[in-house]
Amino acid sequence: MVSRRNFFTMLTLLMIMIFMFMFSSVLKQVLNEYDTNSHAEENLDERVLKGRYDDLTEKLTTQAKSLSYEVITQGDYEECDRDKRVIFLSKKIRSEVADVVASWCAYVKRPMISYTTLSGLEYVDREKLPEVIIVDGQNVFWERDIDILLNFARGGACVIFARMPSPKDIQDHEGLRLLTGIKEVYSENIQIDGIQLFPGFLIGQEENYIDGPGQEGRADLNLMIPWYVTGEGAKVYMMGLVNDRSKKSQDLPSLTWRYTCGYGKVFCICGDYLTKESGIGFLTACMGEKDSYDIYPVINAQNLVLANYGGFSDENGDQLQSIYDQRQIPLFRDVVWPAMISMTERTKNKISLMVSPQLDYEDSIEPEDEMLIYYLKLLNEGYGEAGLSTKQISSLSVAEKLGKDRVYWQKEAPDYALRSAWLETPDMYEETKACIPDLKTVVVEKENALPVSYLDDEVTCQVATSDGMTHTFSQDIALKSLQTALGYSNVVLDLSDVSHPEEEDFADFSRRSSSNLITFWKQFSGFEKTTLSESDARIRRFLALDYQDGRNGNVISLHVDGFDEEAFFILKLNRDVIDEVKGAQITDLKNGFYLLSVSEEDVTITVKERRLFYY
Repeated sequence: MVSRRNFFTMLTLLMIMIFMFMFSSVLKQVLNEYDTNSHAEENLDERVLKGRYDDLTEKLTTQAKSLSYEVITQGDYEECDRDKRVIFLSKKIRSEVADVVASWCAYVKRPMISYTTLSGLEYVDREKLPEVIIVDGQNVFWERDIDILLNFARGGACVIFARMPSPKDIQDHEGLRLLTGIKEVYSENIQIDGIQLFPGFLIGQEENYIDGPGQEGRADLNLMIPWYVTGEGAKVYMMGLVNDRSKKSQDLPSLTWRYTCGYGKVFCICGDYLTKESGIGFLTACMGEKDSYDIYPVINAQNLVLANYGGFSDENGDQLQSIYDQRQIPLFRDVVWPAMISMTERTKNKISLMVSPQLDYEDSIEPEDEMLIYYLKLLNEGYGEAGLSTKQISSLSVAEKLGKDRVYWQKEAPDYALRSAWLETPDMYEETKACIPDLKTVVVEKENALPVSYLDDEVTCQVATSDGMTHTFSQDIALKSLQTALGYSNVVLDLSDVSHPEEEDFADFSRRSSSNLITFWKQFSGFEKTTLSESDARIRRFLALDYQDGRNGNVISLHVDGFDEEAFFILKLNRDVIDEVKGAQITDLKNGFYLLSVSEEDVTITVKERRLFYY
């Protein structure tokens, strides 16, 4: 039996606990500054960064123009940064491969010049050799250029075959076989069963891309390939897989490999990887395997965008009521939002919520008051930031649609800084910019060639790298490639598929998106999760900086030109491990890759030889 004294003591403690919980909840509501975008970096000087980017672009263009063979053979080359020059060899100056190479050169701050032939460069001194020659092997005058290219490689130049010559060219030219290390063309065109990607070439884990149980709908790689057997001294990064058990591993078809030719390294990429976004990753990976180390800038941003989020009006409530027994607003509030939060808590992502107050502007159903405030409060508790979507199913112009959205937004949250938008198509940009004065960055589909870029002097463009719903073999290679080259991904989930469903229900939508993000992005957990405003700031700094690096013994030095508060680099080590770092924080990304979070313009990295154990 409880005494009266103990009873009152327990009651007092209970009242105190209730008061504390209620008070903290009320305090949380009162202090929630939902009308401010805490992820927008107010002290970022966009004009200065854009000016540095323009100056750097002009500098690289000037350096590229000076890379004519007359200057290389006769002129004083000290004016150019010899360690970064790139020659692109192709009969077609404009092509998908050329665009990828140009994009890669811009990101790694290297001047590039294109040649249709190497004739005239026969007598280049060894100390004036270009560091990198990227070759579109399907567009080269081999009768003219093979001997020159072979001499360049033997003299120490790095040669990268963005696409391989035809099997017939390889069979007809002994110089090509000497250059690439191909011992035998086993077949000019044969069906293989899968592809193996070995660890250490791209960031991420080893993969066997082969169809089978659990891989339904993922196998989309081209498995009709020429079968090249490489000789001794070749290091294979991607290999074809066949079910013929009589074949030894060294005789299986090589798809990507490195061969030492004289003093130079030759990289061969068999397939069309350099015609799409994966190409910048493959070029970066080749450079990372060329020497004992490589260091290059990255963005370090992983975005999750919830586009066309429709929890603000009941415009499609009847259909959703018939499917889920809930109308649109409560469905998004009580089912969709908690599911998305559960997913982000497991993946550590932040949310960039691209709001769709309405999709249908001709049904007279308006967005409800307080719903925008409700979601802004939730976002401001640490989940992310909000922007606007341009998608609609009405006949209004973009300006008319966004004009109505702005009226709703100004009524509910007039002080919230709208910095980002999701564009259904890139050609909507001009109208969008006119309607959102504070716009700083937009997200578009993959129609844009560059993963990140400037649209004009004020606004950056971030391409959607994944829809989050599918993850095929080719998409996995593209993801690893972008992470390797830029440390960047931008997953865009289209929530209009939930508010206006055609076939898929939300349970399947949630299961597939969560499964993909939890499974395939886990291997890139070393990179930071960001909102669109945060990644925008990092993109601007990434595009504006230049750098120089070098190695003296066991010390690798890095100097960052145009350093602005923070910068991120990837360091690739091939035979060493980190001993000490000054001027940066370091994260081990596995398999020889390290992420440097640079805090000073000068960084020194001391390495030591990796200890190998033999059993």
